[in-house]
Amino acid sequence: MRVNSPNGGILPKMSKLFASLDKITAKSHYFCAMIKRIAHTLLIWAFCLVAIPALAQYTDHRNRKTDSLEMVLESGKTLNDADLMRAYEGLMWGYLQTDGQKSEHYAQKAVELSYKMDALNARTDALRILGLNYYGRDDYDKAIAYYNDALAATELMKADKRYTEKDIDDNLSALYGSIANVYNMQDKAQLAIHYYQLALPIFEKHQWMESTAILYHNVAELYNSMGNAEEAERNELQSLEAARATGDSLLIAMPLKVLAKHYLGQGDIAKAEEAVQYCHEYYSRHKAEEPDDYIVTLTTMARIQLNHYQDVDKAETLINEALECVTEETWSETAGDVYNAVCEIAMERKQWRKAEEYAWKAINVGEEETYNDLGSYAYLAKIYAELGETQRVNECVNKVFNGMEAFATSNYQSSLSQREVLYETEKKQAAIEQLKKEKQWLTRSTVLIAIVLIMIALLFFLLWRNVRQSKKNAVVKAKLDGELAERVRIARDLHDRMGGLLTAVKQNVSPESQASKLTDEAIREMRNVSHHLLPDALQRYGLKTALSDFCQTMKKVGFAFYGDEKHIENEEVIYCIVHELVNNAVKSADAVHINVQLIVNEETTTINVSDDGNGQVDPESEGSGLRNIRERVEAIGGRMDIYAKPAEGTEINIEFKNTEP
Repeated sequence: MRVNSPNGGILPKMSKLFASLDKITAKSHYFCAMIKRIAHTLLIWAFCLVAIPALAQYTDHRNRKTDSLEMVLESGKTLNDADLMRAYEGLMWGYLQTDGQKSEHYAQKAVELSYKMDALNARTDALRILGLNYYGRDDYDKAIAYYNDALAATELMKADKRYTEKDIDDNLSALYGSIANVYNMQDKAQLAIHYYQLALPIFEKHQWMESTAILYHNVAELYNSMGNAEEAERNELQSLEAARATGDSLLIAMPLKVLAKHYLGQGDIAKAEEAVQYCHEYYSRHKAEEPDDYIVTLTTMARIQLNHYQDVDKAETLINEALECVTEETWSETAGDVYNAVCEIAMERKQWRKAEEYAWKAINVGEEETYNDLGSYAYLAKIYAELGETQRVNECVNKVFNGMEAFATSNYQSSLSQREVLYETEKKQAAIEQLKKEKQWLTRSTVLIAIVLIMIALLFFLLWRNVRQSKKNAVVKAKLDGELAERVRIARDLHDRMGGLLTAVKQNVSPESQASKLTDEAIREMRNVSHHLLPDALQRYGLKTALSDFCQTMKKVGFAFYGDEKHIENEEVIYCIVHELVNNAVKSADAVHINVQLIVNEETTTINVSDDGNGQVDPESEGSGLRNIRERVEAIGGRMDIYAKPAEGTEINIEFKNTEP
């Protein structure tokens, strides 16, 4: 499975700006499907060689002729369980690509028979076929459920001497890859990486270098989609090393195509040209099989000429060739990148209307809006500034700003959700391991079994309760760390990248124009948002100054401080909690006045946030927002109390014990 990272020009800068958005490109979906088809085909061939000959005495169905296999089942001949299982397996694989309902039917039959035969490996295969069928229907929840059932069956194989380590590794690597593919298709990059990395040691142990090369490339592209360029490059280099060990030119070209963009973005032109030259030599010989990759290679070469050598003519020649290769079958991301490159060249030649045309083509080429489109809107802002169309400048700037905020929010929520899934997965795995150990111990117990069982049950309960509490605290702490890191990253990106973009727009419009005033307002608002996410005053002057500055910017909010001015522990977390409480009151309470009080004495710090709003808060059934705040308060040793009356307002009181920061 191969995926493309965001492309050259301004788009790498925009992709870094949206570093943690976890958005994998449309081409990832294409390669998921492609590899799935290839895997199915290979497995069908493998089954033809090892499974079907056992049924040869019945009819001519040794090449997995599904109709012949069905004739065997319908002939009335009595088959033993082993032959019947082989027939079911042949049919469930054989119909996988042509008739999903029949494939599912025979897979269910195989699962039922596997319990009668106690055939764990056959059960795993059948469950995986069921998962693949639901995966093909985009029913990802059911696919994951069947894959997990198959993993459970494989776990049982570990204690069964009938199965070798190779049997177990084959199942685990296939299932981990299948689960990762599901999460990849759902744009859940963290979960996909987790399961790909579970498969990686198995590939390396058995020296499956082709699979290792593809897996490292997949992980690299997922890191790239998350904005982690360092991890992306490291994994692409690992992919390249494994690919070179195979000698497969396609596997070598895959990471080099991406590394060429990385090197171009880093300004290492020598490495970029070396990588893209290899790709050009390979893909130019395989245009028919790899048309999109050839287009991407030409586009990268054009950007090297445009951005490094300032050779506009050569860049235009290359991008025109790429443009001629674009068809209705070309993936939207690839086509959009070509259109953006045409736009960049037109802007370089000051052909503003042509640049405008291709920027809009890049935006409209796909059905859904992506963060790459924001790069096109940034181009359009500059183009309209040059054309003096100030209203359109403002519209494009707003598009970029609002899009950034929407993608950042979506990414943050997705990241939290994926962390929770990983936590639950690890908890289940720990429970499975614990149950295995308990079973082994019980089989060896012969004396005082009743007393020992009672002691173990008590010990298990105490350990389980402690582990559960520890893991709950750990996941909440991880959420807090992630939220703080996300706030710092978004604040930095807003200030450094968006600020630079807006300043560039301002320099291209008349100082007296309405567009200039709107741009100034956007810059001020951007700086306010950046400052409020996690202000510098928090570290320099402490919690009191940071909260005072924040409240002064809010029209309805008053602030009061009592006690000792000193730094306390967890000031960043406390600031974020107050920030969220005030925003909740502003948005949801319909309050006229909101009061924030900070009281710091020798032993405790108290936060009080009160409003005169609608008081529509039920402390007994608080919403997810208040539950999240309560979890954060408790994770750092605090206590939160809520007092609310309808039409009279709400008061939230939070208290922490002080320790030195």
